[in-house]
Amino acid sequence: MILFLLACDRAVGEDTSGEPEGPADDPVWDDRYLPVYRITIDAEDWAGDLAALHETDTCEQRNYRPASVDYENPQSGETESYDNVGIRYRGHSALEGDNRFGFKLSFDEYDEAGEFHGLHKVNLNGTEGDSSLMRERLAQWVMRSAGVPAPRVTHTRVYVNGEYQGIFPFTEEPDDQVYLDAHFDDPDGSLFKINGYCEGDGDFEWKGDEVDKYDGRYEAKAGTGEEAFTEELIPMIACASDEDDAAMLACVDEHIDVAEFFTEIAVDMALPDVDGMAAVGQNFLLYHDPSTGLFVAYPWDKDQSFRVSDALSDTIWDLHPTWKEEGGPEFLRRLRALRSGEFCDEVLRVADITDPAALGDELDRVESLLDGYIGDDPWFAEGDWSYHVESVREAIAERHEAVVAEATSCTPP
Repeated sequence: MILFLLACDRAVGEDTSGEPEGPADDPVWDDRYLPVYRITIDAEDWAGDLAALHETDTCEQRNYRPASVDYENPQSGETESYDNVGIRYRGHSALEGDNRFGFKLSFDEYDEAGEFHGLHKVNLNGTEGDSSLMRERLAQWVMRSAGVPAPRVTHTRVYVNGEYQGIFPFTEEPDDQVYLDAHFDDPDGSLFKINGYCEGDGDFEWKGDEVDKYDGRYEAKAGTGEEAFTEELIPMIACASDEDDAAMLACVDEHIDVAEFFTEIAVDMALPDVDGMAAVGQNFLLYHDPSTGLFVAYPWDKDQSFRVSDALSDTIWDLHPTWKEEGGPEFLRRLRALRSGEFCDEVLRVADITDPAALGDELDRVESLLDGYIGDDPWFAEGDWSYHVESVREAIAERHEAVVAEATSCTPP
């Protein structure tokens, strides 16, 4: 058997810094701690899965394997045991050999009633190009601080069969009913996930009234039925695709919470995130809120944030990465250009959160939490982690100055 152990050297219950971002009575999201998880899985199955993964296309389905989990609650000091938990590898760029894989834990994979502190699935993120281990946590913190219902992120430490594997960001699963219950006052709406990396992007382009035309782009989640495509998603996309600016502006507020969309986009521009909704049309979800009848957007997978040098175009009107010659969805570019005053105001509001002093304080807090453990992380040579953290700190300052200048002049192309 292989034993996965997430451990914490500090005394159980020791407060590492400040007040928790999450509820103080919720040990999973009390982000002052690095909690302890012990996961046991068959060694042969696990090694075989890794070998098979390297021999297949990166978008092949990853299979869950049964495991057991012992979780040491950092607040109470008690150990909680979970049997018959699903575990699988996650991530794509780790196949290139310069990143370590992450893992997904599914507590309801083999038992529909299985859960972990009210959660069904959680993610242990590999480095996936983020050797600072900071990008996902900081970016989602900015999103939540700005008012976007973005996933919560903390950190853990991982051992394999007693051998330390390092620190992993620990992220909330963003696409199930549990998530909607936790983040929305009315959680009974429809939910669509846009994957992007393997399934195509969410380009907001109308392709007809047939539901199958949108397969591979908008994946129904949390029990969302086909009627949500025909009654909610496709009519919204038809409006967004109207080539007449006046007609599009006349209908868009009937389908989309534009202010919330602008907040999500403003954060992506301010970070920047070249891999998100407005930049390439991927790694986001659309929730149709029954209380308003409008779509809101929120992100997942923000580990490409704070990468200023990876932007081929880096204006707040057109952000996209070096690996994509054209920018993200045309609808989102049109919308912020046509309602530029609203958008620029939101960018400036978000810029207060991403100000180097404000965001730097949060970075310092997380850095202080991780610093006592990073020296033992086998993924980093001495000084490597500090170098990568400093690169994020420099990107924050560089981007903030440029974004504020653009939003102040507010001159769409």
